[in-house]
Amino acid sequence: MREALRLVRRTPGCLPLLTGNFAVAFGSNIVIPYLAIFLTREQQLGPAVVALAITVKFWSQQGLSMLGGWIADRVGPVSAMCGGLVVRALSYLLLLAASGPVPVVAACALLGLGGAIYVPAGKSALVRLLGTGEELRTAFALRSTANNAGSALGPLAGSLLLFLGEPRIGFVVTSAIYLVLAAVLLRLRKLTDLAPAVEPGPEAGGGGVPLLDRRKLTWILGCAFAFGFCYIQLEYALPVFTGSVQSPSLVGVLFTVNAIAVVLLQVPLNQYAGRVASSALVVSGALLLMAVSFAAASLGSVASLVVCVLLFSTAEVLIDPRIDSEIAHTVPAPRRGMAFGLVGTAIAGGGACANALAGVLAAGDGAPGSRFWLLLVAVSAGFAAVVYLTSAVMRRPAPAPQPVAS
Repeated sequence: MREALRLVRRTPGCLPLLTGNFAVAFGSNIVIPYLAIFLTREQQLGPAVVALAITVKFWSQQGLSMLGGWIADRVGPVSAMCGGLVVRALSYLLLLAASGPVPVVAACALLGLGGAIYVPAGKSALVRLLGTGEELRTAFALRSTANNAGSALGPLAGSLLLFLGEPRIGFVVTSAIYLVLAAVLLRLRKLTDLAPAVEPGPEAGGGGVPLLDRRKLTWILGCAFAFGFCYIQLEYALPVFTGSVQSPSLVGVLFTVNAIAVVLLQVPLNQYAGRVASSALVVSGALLLMAVSFAAASLGSVASLVVCVLLFSTAEVLIDPRIDSEIAHTVPAPRRGMAFGLVGTAIAGGGACANALAGVLAAGDGAPGSRFWLLLVAVSAGFAAVVYLTSAVMRRPAPAPQPVAS
């Protein structure tokens, strides 16, 4: 951890970026966990409209992340980040003022668009500051730590506002956080947006990426799809299943365990895993950990559910920064923002497929049963095998051209 903190201190602009990620996650989680409650109780909207609005927000953020990355590549990562923050700030104020289904859905779409612009731009800005050296993986781990810390503390602030009977203040506070943060981060433009976008390749004596390796990019997106398929269980199937076999109050405990575990494990575990050069080995090993966590969940006891979340958190910590680091090393700087956006879309695609599967196999109360979790064990193990084997195939040298007979 001391090495990680030294990295932040000696890299100009790194601390504001990481602090900004914490502030964004904190501000968002003041409102988002309670958005459905606000829309139904305060805005008097029906459940179908609320479900539609939240779905539109999710698909806007994930589906438009390629567009957000393209914007970051064109105008510069920090400029795009600040623009995304302004869009999100305005969308929260629109949600506060919305008085019907159409304005609410439109505001949620705008909120998703702001996130679609901010996330790939933020990752691109971090790469611009640090380059593509070994320190980058630690920086991505710190970024994830900041996000999870904000995600853990934000709901507490939001619940306090609900307890005080002032849920509308949360929208104003979040909007203010984003506007102030945009003004602060805009000062980093001279460190990132004005830096050279093209990195010299090895043939020029540099350490950058000379050409886009399309096979490697396809492999990374496959890893992201597998990660999204497994990760979405923490947000949908596991809470529903836990509420069915145990008390619904245990769901909040499991989310807290996940947040604390990710914050504590993110940096030290990634520094240890950094000694393993093969990303395929790390990602496939983490997917096997997820398979074991799903097997634990199938037991349904309180202890097994806690073990499931701890194993799942360990796997999440290993996969997420590794994928981002691979993108930074594989994709040239002028296309990197769009590539980060592609990763978000691949994760969303995996999550959508997993949710569809959970819906098909759900019991009468909507909760998946043990059969679903055992199927996930097989799917996760299959993903691990595919990730490792396809990487091994890509590492094989191309066959030498045969001489043409005269």
